Amino acid sequence: MGTWKTFWLIISLAASLGFIKSQMIVCREASKGDVVFLVHTSVNPQHARSVRRFLYILANSFNVSKDTIRVSLAQYSDTPASEFLLSTYHRKSDVLRHIQQLQFKPGGNKMGQSLQFILEHHFQEEVGSRANQGVPQMALVMSSGPAEDNIQEPAEALRRAGILLYAVGVGDAAQAELREISSIPKDKFTFFVSNFSSLPGLAQKLRQELCSTLAKEAQPTEHKSPVCAEASLADIVFLVDSSTSIGPQNFQKVKNFLHSVVLGLDISNDQVQVGLVQYSDNIQPAFQLKQSSLKSMVLEWIRNLSYSTGGTNTGSALEYIRANYLTEMSGSRAKDGVPQIVILVTDGESNDEVQDAADQLKRDGVLVYVVGVNVQDVQELQKIASEPFEKFLFNTENFSILQEFSGSLLQALCSTVERQMKKSTKTYADVVFLIDTSQETSQASFQWMQYFISGIIGMLEVGKDKYQIGLAQYGDQGYTEFLFNTYKTRNEMITHIHEHLVLRGGSRRTGRALRFLHQTFFQEAAGSRIFQGVPQYAVIFTSGKSEGEVGDAAQILRKRGVNIMSVGVQDSDRTELEGIGSLVFVADLQGEDRVRQLLQDVNVVIQGTQQPEVRIEAADGAAGACPTAVPADLVFLVEEFSRARQSNFQQVVHFLKTTVQSLNIDPHAVRISLVFYSEEPQLEFSLDTYQNAAQILQHLDKLTFHGRRGRMKAGYALDFLRNEVFISEKGGRSNQGVPQIAVVIMESPSVDNVSTPASHLRRAGVTIYAVGIQPASESKDLEKISTYPPWKHAIRLESFLQLVIVENKLKNRLCPETVSRIYPQMSFTLERSQEGCVHVEKADIYFLIDGSGSIRPIDFIEMKAFMKEVIRMFHIGPDRVRFGVVQYSDKIISQFFLSQYASTAELRTAIDDIQQGGGGTTTGEALSRMALVFEDTARVSVARYLIVITDGQSSDPVAEAAQGLRDTGVNIYAIGVRDANTTELKEIANNKMFFIYEFDSLTDIQQEVIRDICSSETCKSKKADIIFLIDGSESIAPKDFEKMKEFMERMVNQSNIGADKIQIGLLQFSSTPREEFRLNQYSSKVDMRRAILNVKQMNDGTRTGKALNFTLPFFDSLRGGRPSVYQYLIVITDGVSQDNVAPPAKALRDRNIIIFAIGVGAAQRTQLLEIANDQDKVYHEENFESLQNLEKEILYEVCSPQGCGVDLSVGIDISASSERAQWELPEVLPRLMQQLALLSNISCDTPGQMDLRFRYVIPGSSGQLVFDSGFEKYSDETIQKFLIHQASVNNRMDVDFLQSLGDTAIHLSFAKVKVLLVLTDGLDEDPQRLRRTSEFLHSRGLSGLLLIGLEGVQKLEELQEVEFGRGFAYRQPLSVHLPSLPRVLLKQLDTVVERTCCHVYAKCYGDDGLRGDPGSLGREVEFLVEGMHTKADILTAFFLILQS
Repeated sequence: MGTWKTFWLIISLAASLGFIKSQMIVCREASKGDVVFLVHTSVNPQHARSVRRFLYILANSFNVSKDTIRVSLAQYSDTPASEFLLSTYHRKSDVLRHIQQLQFKPGGNKMGQSLQFILEHHFQEEVGSRANQGVPQMALVMSSGPAEDNIQEPAEALRRAGILLYAVGVGDAAQAELREISSIPKDKFTFFVSNFSSLPGLAQKLRQELCSTLAKEAQPTEHKSPVCAEASLADIVFLVDSSTSIGPQNFQKVKNFLHSVVLGLDISNDQVQVGLVQYSDNIQPAFQLKQSSLKSMVLEWIRNLSYSTGGTNTGSALEYIRANYLTEMSGSRAKDGVPQIVILVTDGESNDEVQDAADQLKRDGVLVYVVGVNVQDVQELQKIASEPFEKFLFNTENFSILQEFSGSLLQALCSTVERQMKKSTKTYADVVFLIDTSQETSQASFQWMQYFISGIIGMLEVGKDKYQIGLAQYGDQGYTEFLFNTYKTRNEMITHIHEHLVLRGGSRRTGRALRFLHQTFFQEAAGSRIFQGVPQYAVIFTSGKSEGEVGDAAQILRKRGVNIMSVGVQDSDRTELEGIGSLVFVADLQGEDRVRQLLQDVNVVIQGTQQPEVRIEAADGAAGACPTAVPADLVFLVEEFSRARQSNFQQVVHFLKTTVQSLNIDPHAVRISLVFYSEEPQLEFSLDTYQNAAQILQHLDKLTFHGRRGRMKAGYALDFLRNEVFISEKGGRSNQGVPQIAVVIMESPSVDNVSTPASHLRRAGVTIYAVGIQPASESKDLEKISTYPPWKHAIRLESFLQLVIVENKLKNRLCPETVSRIYPQMSFTLERSQEGCVHVEKADIYFLIDGSGSIRPIDFIEMKAFMKEVIRMFHIGPDRVRFGVVQYSDKIISQFFLSQYASTAELRTAIDDIQQGGGGTTTGEALSRMALVFEDTARVSVARYLIVITDGQSSDPVAEAAQGLRDTGVNIYAIGVRDANTTELKEIANNKMFFIYEFDSLTDIQQEVIRDICSSETCKSKKADIIFLIDGSESIAPKDFEKMKEFMERMVNQSNIGADKIQIGLLQFSSTPREEFRLNQYSSKVDMRRAILNVKQMNDGTRTGKALNFTLPFFDSLRGGRPSVYQYLIVITDGVSQDNVAPPAKALRDRNIIIFAIGVGAAQRTQLLEIANDQDKVYHEENFESLQNLEKEILYEVCSPQGCGVDLSVGIDISASSERAQWELPEVLPRLMQQLALLSNISCDTPGQMDLRFRYVIPGSSGQLVFDSGFEKYSDETIQKFLIHQASVNNRMDVDFLQSLGDTAIHLSFAKVKVLLVLTDGLDEDPQRLRRTSEFLHSRGLSGLLLIGLEGVQKLEELQEVEFGRGFAYRQPLSVHLPSLPRVLLKQLDTVVERTCCHVYAKCYGDDGLRGDPGSLGREVEFLVEGMHTKADILTAFFLILQS
């Protein structure tokens, strides 16, 4: 063999064995990375080849596989679109093939939107991102023109998520924009070429850069465990001398030293932050504290520091960092108590004075370390360094041994930070004393209070950052003695108390004084640290009963997070003291031992050192846990707070304890789980860990604060809840229909995507409450996480001292003690049942849906499900309600018109067949097209509606097209999702717009849209008198009173106002009621809104009973009322009435006036129910913001048909070959229905009339209805048609059959009472599964389920396991063989109606009379029976009977 042949053989063998890698793979096999290319494709087609070649070269340089480097590609112009995801291809050949076939889409340059798009759609775990595994994340953006939208925030979001961002510009790209979006250092991450032909050459250069970066990011040394494991909170600024005397080689040693120190620190924006400044005779800022969120980035910056020469102006440099680096704007957290540290590294004497600058730093609380290298003048270094010098001053002989000092410096640094943190962990408080100096307070009582307050102050460590004290006195009004920030020492305070405090006299108005405290003391201007989570205490001294109410005012303070202690002296009223304070003390002015003990008790409560002794009685501790239990799985997901916010941890633990104590914790009732999260979630205990409250409280008592580790990843934690917590293996009961609830408590915005994980969790059936303080509340995270609507589930707090708001929300949902106490047997459902809209006679409704490429397939499915659910709520037919669907993107993609499908089943099938089109978003053009569609297909004089759903901003204007539609009478609803623009949505739909963050929330807004359409239609011809009776007491803040007025204005806007239509009047009450305007005073909306706007708050007590008495005459004709129309009273109050409300409320109801009772905040549900006497007309909201959209719900109730309507749905199951059962039906069914039609008026006087309607339904095997009679009065003809159809169908009594009947009975009925009656020959599925379906139907609003056994039922008792709603005779199975079946069934139906409409649970009936002898069998029937042998014979006979 020749030499060359041998050479090439060796080479080929080596290559086949892997000794020689392909030259195209630059990245070594060990490298890992997730790389996303985002390419601007609005380019001239002749340049497309260069762009593809650029991408091909870069992708070809990677070792693509599932376990090494993953690649994804997105393109953008007007809108972004995914080409393939990180999880799509695991072979390089597939990636390269896709790139070669890449098709370009022309358009604009929405770079900002596209950056956000790749963050939310590509850098996610479910599509292949491995960020949670520590795999480096990289994005490369290629742009060929200036951006047309905001790029700063999305780019910052990417960098905050730890994604390295390369920016490549070509041609007309704006280089300043490229630098703005790229990572630091900008020169390394920004590239630009002037023409497209240069792109392949740039790719050759860039591929090595990308691979080197990935390799460095993957190096384990970059993630070295920090030395300061326990000292994980500090702001450290390095001040580095780079003067001429150092030299380049020594400067490299300084960089190595800095590198070693930083490696030992736990760096993130929530732990150790690092900044760096170089100086000589000039200042050269490198990076600030707020920029140091990633250690890898800090180390990269240090590696890239460039050496510069010059003199040594250390004094100027020290002053520079004080003024420009150690500031809140630059990222300093000094105000949160985070240690502030400067580390100076220098080799020589300063050319300027250092003393003043160093002293000023130390006066500001900054600790200064000095590392000198061969410095002769040590005295100058001592001027700069903090003391003791042995801990803060290091001086080494030369740069060569500088590296050895890194360990010593780190140890000294760590011990100092630990010491500083321990100092800051002690919890202090703000305490205000409010003393009663009214005219009835004796001199002895006054002197005792002076002595007592001085004694408490003497026990506390008083100071600016310690205990702060305030003092106020009151008589008929409050008066400030000194604020929290007035005095700094005990002596100043005690001197004031004994030399300046005097009795002022006046009447005693304790409630007014409590409001004065709220407005004056618990504000930042007064020195309160309430927003920092520092405990707030108010110690209230009173010598007698107040002239005004006190409960509401005390409740406002408690909701603000203030702990109230009430101390009674002299003639104090015990009941009133308990209404004020959660802890009550009664003073004995004579006994010194008692006073000493009382001082000690109050002191231990304020200092929190121990629980007060038994003699201290908790005012509301007697309430205990819920007497009844709504079963629920409740999971708390709590952020791990930073060291500076340790008080927040204590507040959250306190909240958890009080919540556990207030709920019924039991394996069959409420189960609780707790998870903490930061970088990763940590399960504290699961749903099945503990069996009772005591066990959970014991665990909570042992919780210790650990502090935050890493960045906050709430999205990752939400996925953890779904996959690891709400599961049956750990006690989850979702498969049993138990409500699933998550409460997320956060302080910081999440660095990862929360919207998608929250959507997945909500889709799994979990209701999410998101609770946050600033800065979490300032971000959109709370809204993105929480269940819709956000005003009910996203809870913004000023501080975690207000967590009692969340506790009350949970209690209101899970502890229905009101219902249990008043109506013990009432079944309770967590949600109001869904209402149908079948009483809308006619309407033409189109959906206009966005099918553009930015919508994911699963989202498009959600959109289709939403449409199908809306359609299901209406009575569909060619002469009733009609629907059509138009899909659009940058063109009309698919459509079907109003007249094409005349049934619900056909519409649902047509919607299922819609395929997403993809493309851009031109909503304006689509709206213009809809004008023609309505003109061509809609009916004249029939209401027209358009429901628009879009997920992004339109690339064309929408306002003119939308207005054109409205001008032709089209009512438009706009639903925006995710990236939709709310301004644009308002242009489309005015006030009928909705915004949600994810498509799963379409389910939640569906009922609002339906209700709005229903009320719009039914209110057109509605005549009604509505009077608002609003609470104007002083417990309502002015801003909340304005929200109440806004609520009424919205109600006016949506009502059809007129003298012969809807009339509205307004009364206000406080201690006394007042007329604002009568029912017939205004006939125009403009005048009425102006009158509401001019209403002034009364500001006094709360006497609701007196106001209800005052209201009754205003419904009379003499004052504008119309007794012949329906009349409604809407009561809105925020507190507990000081008088009896039941008699005047009953007097109103006796006049057939329907009352809605709306309570906000401290209002009691029991009292609201006394007013309305109907659970469905009671609304209890946490705050006035929650009134938003409530007007739609109430208006729907007002305009819906009233009275106790009864809808009875009937189904038959004959699944066995029972000839006798088939034979019985023609005789049994008409006889039963005739008897039920005799149902007469009920015991209570309900407005409207008793209206019983029948409906006969036959479900088919495919889920579609074989026969549906619709609701109507009793008709023998309809029954015969039903039986003819039934004779040809065999059904099975299984879950699907029962669910189909139940859904039909609920969703297509608007009656108050919905009953399902099923005649069956026996169960065909496990009774327990059927029972669960039955319970689900009950929870959705079915009033009763009655089962009658036909011939052939083997186990009648099994039918009873599935039934619900029956009365006293529930133990007796219902069977066709029961001689008195018609009468028994009528009693059962009457029981359901009485319970639902009148809340009557027991009703006595007379005994049944003796049954007569049965008659002989008729000749014709006798003849037929004798000759029948088969099912065919029976059917033949059946038809002969019907024909005769």
